[in-house]
Amino acid sequence: RRQRQMCIRDREKDFIKQAINDFCSEKSLSKFAFSKMCGVSDATLSFIENEQWEKVSDEMIRKIRVFIDHQKNCSLFQSTDFLSIFKACDFAQKHHMMVGILADTGLGKTTTVRAYALKKNVYYISAYKSMKATQFFEELLQVLAIPFKGSLYEMIKRAVEELNKKENPLLIIDEAGIINRDMMLYLRELRDKTSVNCGIVLAGMPYFKDKLVKYANGNKEGCAEFLRRVNLWHTCPGLNAKEVKEICRIHGVNDPNKIKELKREKAFGNLMNKIYLYKMINGGF
Repeated sequence: RRQRQMCIRDREKDFIKQAINDFCSEKSLSKFAFSKMCGVSDATLSFIENEQWEKVSDEMIRKIRVFIDHQKNCSLFQSTDFLSIFKACDFAQKHHMMVGILADTGLGKTTTVRAYALKKNVYYISAYKSMKATQFFEELLQVLAIPFKGSLYEMIKRAVEELNKKENPLLIIDEAGIINRDMMLYLRELRDKTSVNCGIVLAGMPYFKDKLVKYANGNKEGCAEFLRRVNLWHTCPGLNAKEVKEICRIHGVNDPNKIKELKREKAFGNLMNKIYLYKMINGGF
């Protein structure tokens, strides 16, 4: 029995390694980009690639398999916001534009742009508060599958060269609202040097645009120039009553009074939390 279990586990190892390679090849993803989307470290993927299985937990293998199965089999609810974000990303990619996407928390912005990032030649990076320009361009080069490190100047130059080689690439920068003013100067440089070939999507909270306008009006260095390079702003209004009703139906909520109450929700995340709580209380799970 133990030998049989070991054979099953060996087959699972072979399967997961091949599944990762096939998925990344099909979606034109670097392993680093895959790790970001999947929520595991790139070191874990390196251990799998090199068959250092003693360093990979069963939980990590399960997490990767669930992610791949989910991406292949699930169908995200295509709300008005979902479709409009896809349309904005299509526009940016096709016409090499810089587009700002504004959405409050819980509206599904990150889920949607991550889904779009599975398309060919689309590269996703999520900004964070402590991110410096060097760290941003290191991550960008990793997402582009370029094993390169150097000075900030050299990294920007290398990223520009790679993006200008590709066919209609799109760079999606999520959580763009927390980008600081120094980072804007470097992003402006990246934009200027790739504008004839590459689109950029900046996805963030509504205050992102307000902050840019405030900086620009205050004559902060480079901010007016950066703001002017955003060709289009798209704001997500959230779910409408018809969409809320359909989501409730999909998830087995049929009580008319509860649906009427939930129709006030605009944020997908908040709605799903309330649906889960309702079903837990009423024995729906």
